[in-house]
Amino acid sequence: MRMARYLVALLFRALSAAYGQPDSLPPLRKAIRLGNTVDSVVVRPDSTYWCHKLEAGLNLNQGSFSGNWKGGGVNSIALGLLMNARLSYRRHRFNWSATTQLQYGIVKNAGQTLRKNTDRFYADAKAGYRLSTRWQWFGSLNLLTQFAPGYDYVTLPSGQEQANPIANWFAPAYLTESLELAYEPNDAFDLRLGVLTLRQTFVTDPAVRLYVPRNYGVPLDRTVRTELAFQALFNYDQDIAQHVNLKVRYLFLIEYGDLAASDHRLDFTLTGKINSLLNATLNGVVLYDQDQDFRLQYSQALSVGFLLTL
Repeated sequence: MRMARYLVALLFRALSAAYGQPDSLPPLRKAIRLGNTVDSVVVRPDSTYWCHKLEAGLNLNQGSFSGNWKGGGVNSIALGLLMNARLSYRRHRFNWSATTQLQYGIVKNAGQTLRKNTDRFYADAKAGYRLSTRWQWFGSLNLLTQFAPGYDYVTLPSGQEQANPIANWFAPAYLTESLELAYEPNDAFDLRLGVLTLRQTFVTDPAVRLYVPRNYGVPLDRTVRTELAFQALFNYDQDIAQHVNLKVRYLFLIEYGDLAASDHRLDFTLTGKINSLLNATLNGVVLYDQDQDFRLQYSQALSVGFLLTL
């Protein structure tokens, strides 16, 4: 109950700030009334309503050792593909955007079968109505899952390796619908407070249930679980140095029916551009979700490859 009272107080304070903040940018407010596109603190010409960005990349990592290499090591090769796309529309006080992030990577180590090392499918769409130069109401819909089966590799007493399926397409998948209040002081940062959030967790592959005892929080006799929750989402996307970009996304979600358990997910990507086509990328995910595991989970990948931006 203390958490619920705190969240209500936070929302009331945000609403007060949205309607009561000083009118420090009167020309910008006048531009809104006249119908110009508003992007935080930038007024664009009437004809510029649509913006788009597309990134496509290919990463390749390889390592090999001679048979008499005394330092130890395993010959390996890894290939990764990625695509990031964003389409947005802004006019008057209304705005709409859609974002997609697709990643898939495989690795082949000597003596092992081909395995995936990166797998992500994320799509997000939102439509909003701007209350002021920094605050807006909007509704959002997003989906998070993976493309291909994932396995837990176990060595049997016989020495053979057994691959137990623990993930697949829509196993799990997270579909989230939310009515949110967003604070956007500039183009690099935004904070979204989802006061009314519905999240569905899907596990549609029966084989996954056999090897994941908690079944990602979904009852074993069902394929979907629905939660009513509060969600807070923090996004940061900024060039922190010349040719160096940092993207950070933090998600906090707590179900109203179980305030003792909360989910936390931190995604970050640090990209350094070597030239017009080559780049180096460091990706990381830190996850705490009691429906999956009571311990902290993390993943990290460092790669060098080609990146084309349109």
